[in-house]
Amino acid sequence: MLLENCFKDFFNYLEIEKGISPSTLAGYKYDLGVFLMFLKETNLSPQAENIRVHHLRDFLIYLKRERLNTPVTINRKVSTLKSLFKYLYEEGNYGVDKNMAAPLPKLKTGKRLPQVLTLEECRQFLVNLKKVSPFPRRDYAMFLFFLQTGCRLKELKELKLSSLHLEEGYATLWGKGNKERYVPLTPETCRALREYLEIRDPVLKDNFSLFISMKGRPLSRRGIQAIFKTLAEKTGIYRPGLSVHKLRHTCLTLLLKEGVDIRSLQEIAGHADIATTQIYTHVVQEDIREKLKAHPLARIDGESIIKEPPGSYFGFLSIVS
Repeated sequence: MLLENCFKDFFNYLEIEKGISPSTLAGYKYDLGVFLMFLKETNLSPQAENIRVHHLRDFLIYLKRERLNTPVTINRKVSTLKSLFKYLYEEGNYGVDKNMAAPLPKLKTGKRLPQVLTLEECRQFLVNLKKVSPFPRRDYAMFLFFLQTGCRLKELKELKLSSLHLEEGYATLWGKGNKERYVPLTPETCRALREYLEIRDPVLKDNFSLFISMKGRPLSRRGIQAIFKTLAEKTGIYRPGLSVHKLRHTCLTLLLKEGVDIRSLQEIAGHADIATTQIYTHVVQEDIREKLKAHPLARIDGESIIKEPPGSYFGFLSIVS
């Protein structure tokens, strides 16, 4: 069967059974569109049953040499191909006798430590945004919620009135794969949300978006990003590369520094794989390494005995530690 004819069933499976988001689905569609283009350019059969492992390896070489894709981008396409051929094989209706993408390797990528704010920068941001925001109660509640829960931007955008349980002190979040999780709220976050709800239009229904514009419309992802950048600049914490998503990284890093164990942090973050959560341990380890420079035996005869490894993140930590 033509691969292109298989895609509709595959995309329906991803959307309905796997519950992936529209943006993630768009990524799958783009990746497979590139694969189809590769098959056409190389005159390979577009029949699902004719695809072999060496064709897929040739595709990865094409991505690297012709499209100059990074290892991270190539790994995403490998993941897409593995999901597709796993589906085609397990369904048994497409003439595919095995998952041809299963042997494809995951390319090594350098670990990138997430950029975070210091605790002092968080306080500076939250205190001063009240003075510069045109909608201070909303923005204080929104960004305090973001920093306290470590939620994703998508989760914040899709937060409903009915998601809040302020008397019990928690909120319901819907993460990747439409997975539900409960995140406790601090008394200060509950207070900020109550104060915001006092001025928010009370006639709106419970299933309506919690955070809305001054015109009563749900805030978009871009809208929240723009609000954060403006307030970050006005409160003096902005620096190149700082985005609203860094508030999630900041929350999880601060929690880990305060002694929250890695398993609990995984639950708070809504990570399916604990390996994703463990990136934050690297941030804390580098922070400890930097602080050890103050050790009285760190220097002998004027020379440091704590060496900075090549490519370390010491420069970054001098800002945030």
